[in-house]
Amino acid sequence: MDFDLTKAMGLDKLGLYYSIKADGIEGECFDYSVYLDGDVTEEKCQEICKAIEDFQKPYEEKEIYTGYLDISKESDKINIYLDLGNVKPQYENVSINGILLALNNVSGIKSVVVNEGLDDFDF
Repeated sequence: MDFDLTKAMGLDKLGLYYSIKADGIEGECFDYSVYLDGDVTEEKCQEICKAIEDFQKPYEEKEIYTGYLDISKESDKINIYLDLGNVKPQYENVSINGILLALNNVSGIKSVVVNEGLDDFDF
């Protein structure tokens, strides 16, 4: 029986409308590959940025750091990079799952792969 990281991280329990898969873990960094039903446009990238900003806003107002984020548009996907360095342990899962839940408010997402291509655990 193979180990299922998606289930181990509880990502299958988030109730997302799109498919979710976790390929691996690379320390405190998470790379979300967001695949869309249609074309990857600047408008869709901005919509995703807004959804994540809306998720982060209540934490920022309370001066709670949720990690360093970088969002970029590629030809076939939108990439979200999350670095949890200096995030308090009680907010790590809030950040990891919060991004996925924020994406659940954006229409047209087909799937998200966390740490795509990592088929092992690099601690």
